[in-house]
Amino acid sequence: MKKTIVILSLIAGFTLNVHSEKKPDYKNPKLPVEKRVENLISLMTLEEKVLQLQSQLTFLNQYKDRNWEVGHFRNIAHFLHNGPNGPTSTIDCAKAVNEDTRKSIEANRLGIPVLQHGEALHDAMWGVATCFPQSISMAATFDDEFYYRVGEAIAKETHAVGVRQVYAPVINISRDPRWGRTEESYGEDVFLTSRMGVAYTKAFEKEGVIASPKHYVDNYGDGGHDSFASGMSWRILREVFLEPFRACIEEGGARSIMASYNSIDGIPASASAVLLNDILRKEWNFKGYVVSDYGCIPGIYNAHKVVQSHPEAQALCFEAGLDIGLGFGESSSYSHLLELVKSGRISEEAVDVSLRRVLTAKFELGLFDNPYVNPKEADKIVHSKEHKELVLEAARKVMTLLKNNNNALPLSDKAVKRIGVFGPAANVLSVGDYSGPSGGLTGEFITNGITPYLGLKQRLQAKAEVILHPGNTDAAALARTCDVAIFFAAIQEGEGEDRSHLALPKRTMKAAESLEHAQIVDTGGKQTFEMDQERIIDEISGSGTKTIVVLLNGSTIDIRNWADKVDAILEAWYPGERGGTAIAETLFGDVNPGGRLPITCATNREHTKRQSCYYLS
Repeated sequence: MKKTIVILSLIAGFTLNVHSEKKPDYKNPKLPVEKRVENLISLMTLEEKVLQLQSQLTFLNQYKDRNWEVGHFRNIAHFLHNGPNGPTSTIDCAKAVNEDTRKSIEANRLGIPVLQHGEALHDAMWGVATCFPQSISMAATFDDEFYYRVGEAIAKETHAVGVRQVYAPVINISRDPRWGRTEESYGEDVFLTSRMGVAYTKAFEKEGVIASPKHYVDNYGDGGHDSFASGMSWRILREVFLEPFRACIEEGGARSIMASYNSIDGIPASASAVLLNDILRKEWNFKGYVVSDYGCIPGIYNAHKVVQSHPEAQALCFEAGLDIGLGFGESSSYSHLLELVKSGRISEEAVDVSLRRVLTAKFELGLFDNPYVNPKEADKIVHSKEHKELVLEAARKVMTLLKNNNNALPLSDKAVKRIGVFGPAANVLSVGDYSGPSGGLTGEFITNGITPYLGLKQRLQAKAEVILHPGNTDAAALARTCDVAIFFAAIQEGEGEDRSHLALPKRTMKAAESLEHAQIVDTGGKQTFEMDQERIIDEISGSGTKTIVVLLNGSTIDIRNWADKVDAILEAWYPGERGGTAIAETLFGDVNPGGRLPITCATNREHTKRQSCYYLS
């Protein structure tokens, strides 16, 4: 009898021990997401909740300061933060993200995984990812079904290395070509922007990467000044500038939105309850979460000057419906949120509302159950054969013919035996802002990138001589010895580089060292270009040789001074890594230039006065 009692006691003790070690509901993948979320929230401390609404960005030399407990991180292996000493292969990139994720999970008491995020405007935004044509370039195709395929490829490459949220697409309506970020947009038309934005958003969400259409809303002011106050009426905002966001949410399934820096009617967009709650959540039934643009929250205090302190700025944004603060420094990422709750300014219930949105996304992405990626599988996906073929097809589709006098194009293999190549973009791969090469060029990217000069040489082989004008000799003299002269024009534009005029600049970028505009891929990165482009066009067009101008740009160029002097003009936009190949094929008639203009070609600055609306007859 005593033995029986002892045995029963042991069994009971074992049962209690097993029960006490039972995993909490949030770790059970068989339970509904809603139940897992509520269980996890019930187990979290206030400090842990607040950390999930914070984010961090570090450059490689700052990685030692990484806070492993924040809920969101812009990984050093991604975007601009690797530099020459960062990961230079797909496998290394995936391993770096995995390692960061592992350390983050281990640092959290409850094992909450970090959400790795980055950019993906027109590529997966790191050195060896496939670099597709810029957004404005793809808009010239007017083909949202094809663009869905492009978005799908970029999303696959993004997911493959462990990045699960991207701050794309840019669906701001560009009505002033002086705005430096016009290249990131889909142009001036609401319908086209909506269709392209929806296609891109759908592609990412399908591939398990959260899309975050941006910048909500407008994002630039009079004169094309980036992030300036918007003077738009609410009617125009709703009918024009808000419409693409509605479409991306209701049709594209976007699970996140990025708020903009600018103000609307005097109220910062990132602190506007009308935008973030009334319209976004109540009218459009948006269930996802809103993130700030980087450094946006301290701008409420520093730039907008509508509050008297950083804590007050954070309170204003949070109360308006901004769930996550993205930033560079201590005061950028809801660093005062904990003290705001403890002081009673913000309730813990309000924190739970935002937290619920964030955790729901993490569970839906499968981060709690499978937070890591397979580096070897990633290596098969990134820059795959299919993606290489697709990026060339995309480059071919964006080519847009602006002028073709007396059938100057296509060029004839039989008639053309000597080609003079001129201009600052001739031997530069102009890929546009927010591009993978910005993160530090690697040997693999140099191998895959094709400049216009290299594209012509590869297309013609021994059939014709292709001569690159060095830029410091008589252009007309070289042109007179050639059967055709081709000038490759460039402009300086991008984030923080709004334009004061639309003419070709006389002094262009120092291409090899530019972080966000263009990269040398054929000359070792030592070349600089300083030339009066219009003067050289005049010289070669006056030589008597057939003259063709190819534009590599993301916005309107004033061509009045020289358009009548040249025989043909081809708009190549920023055509991606195989742009040189597509340009050569188009010039020689292998490809039909079927692109169309997504923006109006204003001829001068006086024609760019900001329009409240376009009434087209």
